[in-house]
Amino acid sequence: MKRKLLVFLLILLALLTPVHAQESSVGPDEGVGDVVIVTSEGRPLKYGDKGEDVSLLQARLKDLRYYNGPVSGNYMEVTRSAIRAVQEAYGLEVTGRADLALQEIIYGDCHRPLKKGLEGKDVSRLQTRLSELGYYWGKISGNYLDGTTAAVGHFQEDNGLPKTGNADVKTLEKIYSDDIVLPTPDPSVQATPLPDAPLPEDTGFKGVVSYGAKNDRVKMVQERLTVLGFFDRKVTSGFYEHTATAVKKFQTYNGLVPDGVVGELTWNALFSLDVVRSDGTPRPSPEPTPVPYFVEVDVNNQLIKIFKADGMGGYSVLDRIFTCSTGTKSYPSEVGTYTLTGRRARWAEFPNWGGGKAQYWLRINPEIAFHSVIYNSYDTKSVNMSSVKKLGSRASHGCIRLTVADAKWMYENIGQGVEVWIHEDAPLDPELKYANRPGDFNSSTRLHNPTPAPTPVPHYDGSRPPEEARSMKVGSEGADVYWLQMKLKELGYYQGAVTGSYREGTKAAVKAYQQANKLGSSGNADKKTLNFLYEQTAINTTPAPTPLPTDAPGSAAIQAEALLPSPTPELVFTVEEAP
Repeated sequence: MKRKLLVFLLILLALLTPVHAQESSVGPDEGVGDVVIVTSEGRPLKYGDKGEDVSLLQARLKDLRYYNGPVSGNYMEVTRSAIRAVQEAYGLEVTGRADLALQEIIYGDCHRPLKKGLEGKDVSRLQTRLSELGYYWGKISGNYLDGTTAAVGHFQEDNGLPKTGNADVKTLEKIYSDDIVLPTPDPSVQATPLPDAPLPEDTGFKGVVSYGAKNDRVKMVQERLTVLGFFDRKVTSGFYEHTATAVKKFQTYNGLVPDGVVGELTWNALFSLDVVRSDGTPRPSPEPTPVPYFVEVDVNNQLIKIFKADGMGGYSVLDRIFTCSTGTKSYPSEVGTYTLTGRRARWAEFPNWGGGKAQYWLRINPEIAFHSVIYNSYDTKSVNMSSVKKLGSRASHGCIRLTVADAKWMYENIGQGVEVWIHEDAPLDPELKYANRPGDFNSSTRLHNPTPAPTPVPHYDGSRPPEEARSMKVGSEGADVYWLQMKLKELGYYQGAVTGSYREGTKAAVKAYQQANKLGSSGNADKKTLNFLYEQTAINTTPAPTPLPTDAPGSAAIQAEALLPSPTPELVFTVEEAP
């Protein structure tokens, strides 16, 4: 199977940050904003290859300090040597070829081994992290000298690693993880009492604040964390590693999920009167929150079905349905069940497929993700109309596209731990697909209009056909179509969703009914077909005759009646709600 790999590169790396990403026409809280990653669907690369993907690889290796040559787009000896160095650092077979698995490492949270004498922003990052963890107290200089060596050695000793003082890849992965042992505080050192913590005037929640943000809300968070004793750095209005660590510690002390994101619950706790400060007694950890949703991606019908938890350990409550575009036959969305990690980005870019962009990127696995329709730039007016017109059909290189509104809903509601089931074996259901089509695309807003609210489900009585036999065909809608679909479903001819809209699925069912009853095979519910169906319904639901007066118990009449077959019970039909 021909596959492409999604790899990830933080836009925070200045070398790769598109300049126009900061010039988008979107508002301050809706734009490229806080967390932006560049994603690339790539190919394995080797000596002699050329192209934009080689340039991207060289730029990333250069930023990681593995590569010191020009960003030429030519995979030659210097590039091969850099790849070998990465493979050696990660304990992989040293081939000099950048296969897809290695590219995922490089474009992920890749580390360069560090030791005394080296310098660079990765050394500064290491010093900052060690400072946050309480191992390093020197200047954040970017120079790996004796103080950094000692701090790394103490960290290694506390965390069961060989004490070398050199930050190899294994040590760096441990340092940047959440599974670490912190230094034991010196009991002889008296903690400095914290000052009073008066509340600012305006503490209303104004939106989520997370890693990468740079605005006044970050400043408010940092100032409040400083007063509460969780933040001991200069207030900068930039939300990066030290701020995230301080937020996690605050959340742990205040009985919140320590995710490092200042959502509404964390914001309200920060500015509450009964907040727990760093010198207070931590509140109990919160009970794990059950996963609220299950996501089904129905490739055959190009639909995403969202199921809510039913309270009994399952997900049987259908909550909503979205139209989507999955991968083409050449680049399919790989079937299977995946558990989401929660990795997401406000914007994503696909440089190896024409440089297209998308909003509300939500990772499914290393190769595919949910996201919006495609844009030509980071300007929300630059919608690629081809991707809009192809919604509802296979169109992507494996990712799953949605309208902007639906992608945003997924981005905001479908998080870590949610299972996604992608499959290609669902029966075709044109009625269900038609009923859940998105609203028309609005050329002024450059968005789809809201999907019209579904009409109320008509009353259904299987024993009472519509009074008038109106001819129906594909495109017809109404209560009589609903009755027809329900009746054909009861008779075993129709398997699709009962929507009251006559589409190809209803036509196929009518055609099968006509052929079985020698009524032709047009698939149109003409008056001849309907009259026959209505008459058969009346015959099959004729009430039983009124019984004669009962003879006395034990009479010959009753004994004879006992030998007769029991009358057929009256059929009871259940109303099925339209999805």
